[in-house]
Amino acid sequence: MSRMISQLDSVVVGVNDLPAAAIDYAALTGTGGQEGEFRGGASVSFQLANTCLRLVETSERQGLKQLVFGCPDLDGARHRLPNVGIEIVDDASDNHFLALNPETTRSVNLALTAARDIESGDLPSPGALSGLDHAVVASGDGDFTSALLSGRLQLDMRLDLTNENWDARLMFFRCGDLIVEVYQPISKPLGPERDRFFGLSWRTDNIEATHCELTERGFDVSEVRTGRRPGTRVCTVRDKTHGVPTLILGRD
Repeated sequence: MSRMISQLDSVVVGVNDLPAAAIDYAALTGTGGQEGEFRGGASVSFQLANTCLRLVETSERQGLKQLVFGCPDLDGARHRLPNVGIEIVDDASDNHFLALNPETTRSVNLALTAARDIESGDLPSPGALSGLDHAVVASGDGDFTSALLSGRLQLDMRLDLTNENWDARLMFFRCGDLIVEVYQPISKPLGPERDRFFGLSWRTDNIEATHCELTERGFDVSEVRTGRRPGTRVCTVRDKTHGVPTLILGRD
């Protein structure tokens, strides 16, 4: 039986200054943005190889606001979700988009939309981002979050790892060719009832070129260091991400 979710269609980032954020994210991703509309509001979107980064204007706190999953059978999902305790917000949904009630998804804002084919073209420069690697959710209770993502939303759990040196329990759920990661701190636990979005980890084919290009474009970027995953190197983007903790990941 096929899974309800086949891909992460888009990540939605709320920003206080849409034109400024569009300039910053064009420089970060290495690709141009497309102005348009998303759910009735102005938006600028950046289509990458495996997902869409979508900026929307907000008067609230900036940061990652929503994960929109691609669903091959949206009508089937519409019938299934209430049966597993996930409410659909009818006023914010239509025939092509299902907004889920955060009160039934551990306070994180999730949605489903019709799955689509994503065409990946040539990268505009050696250091341009090649896609999303991880979208990270911080959890106060990993078991409950796992039940939501794996049991009710049918994402494929690949790893559940607790590492005292990292002061964290990490869970990884496959979604298309990327990962939804759940991060549960150990020594300073979050409230068990609620989760929150944490950050994004972007993929590059050439981390040295990406580091060089971002530095030339005026970003404050950490030195490239060895990543936690074997065979990877990473760097952190420290500014101009509009409230989204941002990591760049490359493979050796």
